[in-house]
Amino acid sequence: MKKKGKSIFPGMLDFQLAVPAEGLITVNPEGKVALCTLWTPPAFVKKRLEESCPELLMEDSPLAVIGGLYGGGLKIMLRNLHYNPQLEAVALYGRDFSGAGEHLKKFFRGELSRSEKKRVYVFPDGERRELGTLTLRGAKSVYVMDDLLLPEMFSRIPEVADLTRDGDPDQPGLLKSFLSGRSPGRAPLSRPEKIPLPLPLLRERPADADAFAVSAPSVLSCWEEILFRLSRFGVPRVFRNGKERRELRNFKAVITKPLDYDPRNCSRAPYHLDPSRIGDYAEELFRRDAHDGFAYTYGNRLRAHFGLDSLEKMATDLSRPGDSRRAYAALWDNSLDLESDSAPCLVSVFFRRRDGEADLTACFRSHNAAKAWPLNAFGLAGLLKGVVELAGKEGGERLSPGSLTIISHSLTLDPSDLAAAEEITSFRDERPWRMAMDPHGHFKIRLDRERREIVAEHYSGASELLEEYRGKTPHDIFKRLEKDLAVSGIGHALYLGSQLERAWLALLRGGEYVQDKNKPDL
Repeated sequence: MKKKGKSIFPGMLDFQLAVPAEGLITVNPEGKVALCTLWTPPAFVKKRLEESCPELLMEDSPLAVIGGLYGGGLKIMLRNLHYNPQLEAVALYGRDFSGAGEHLKKFFRGELSRSEKKRVYVFPDGERRELGTLTLRGAKSVYVMDDLLLPEMFSRIPEVADLTRDGDPDQPGLLKSFLSGRSPGRAPLSRPEKIPLPLPLLRERPADADAFAVSAPSVLSCWEEILFRLSRFGVPRVFRNGKERRELRNFKAVITKPLDYDPRNCSRAPYHLDPSRIGDYAEELFRRDAHDGFAYTYGNRLRAHFGLDSLEKMATDLSRPGDSRRAYAALWDNSLDLESDSAPCLVSVFFRRRDGEADLTACFRSHNAAKAWPLNAFGLAGLLKGVVELAGKEGGERLSPGSLTIISHSLTLDPSDLAAAEEITSFRDERPWRMAMDPHGHFKIRLDRERREIVAEHYSGASELLEEYRGKTPHDIFKRLEKDLAVSGIGHALYLGSQLERAWLALLRGGEYVQDKNKPDL
């Protein structure tokens, strides 16, 4: 038996971490190959190998380490590969939901672009420095990282072997074949210097972390607004597992037309979403069976886990005449999830009839805004459509899919995703400004010269007069508007303030006042 931490091959490097990483399973520190399980849990892969190819887990195995690659983990993995030049290959294995495997391959092929825009990064010792950013664009997603580590800095580019075979029962056999003939080597290697892992500097703006809500017509436009608010107002948090995030709590997002989208737009800049993944995700919400290696799936929790098909039950409730508040299903299982390391993020769905439509409200206990939120939203839009179709088969009133509301109890942004988020939200600056219609109504402002008053008439969206506000000064009217909550948006409030000021000056000077005159952008 070799001594732990000591190589039996003089001069041969054993596997060591340059940057701490979660969930790694060391097999043979002197191995030549790293097994990257992508989104599949490494512990599940190890268990499957123990059952089918136990020799691959022996102490003389060519496998050095088993680890996942999801979230923002690529920058960590690359630093650890650089620090271990004895690793001659990386085998991609398991399920890849985000395209992380493609990003890894593109990095070593040099298929990356450098941004001219620099960011301020904070190093572990507290140093702040401006760095450039690298962008890896894949079919499913985009990954942005600092430029401290480049492909040419590797003394030996490791081979990246793609063994991913979703649903292939012989995936362990593929791995065994790939590892055949490989064994721990004796060639002496020198250890390169560690490359530090900095984090983007996050500037915190004062805000109430519980006070945010957005409404937008489409999933993509709503996603933009979410990322904009998180990147500006998210509160820095360090969770129990050591993860650093920007967080907004109890965030409410309303999508008024969730099914109105063109899949081709999803794949274009700046979104870079995979249209096929969007469709697959929606289908998975209807699947009863759970995937191997995963503690749960949403479809299984909704249709089988609790011993009944909640989707069919809720569809039946929606098909019945009259209003009801019973089309509700929880995905959270207290007996499992309160102590589990892997628990559902989506915890409930609630369908409700309204004026011939069915709306859906979904609650998430934890929500990754950059990677999970758009897929979740598109998937839930598909769930809404599917449940409405099920309700129609019950013979009741024909309903149409309505709005989608997503409540995120903890909506977070990983610092490593900040650059990609800013690329998406930067498109807001390129669009011409337009004031959104206020759901609380609109105003017509005029002068009553006989009484020397400003008059602000408040109308509903259907042009019904709701209230008439009068005053000698804008401040007189402002106080009543604020008390009545007559205005809901800051843009509308600023607009009204400018119009009331113009009307007041016209009243004082005897000039003409016409609302919106000489305002070409309104």
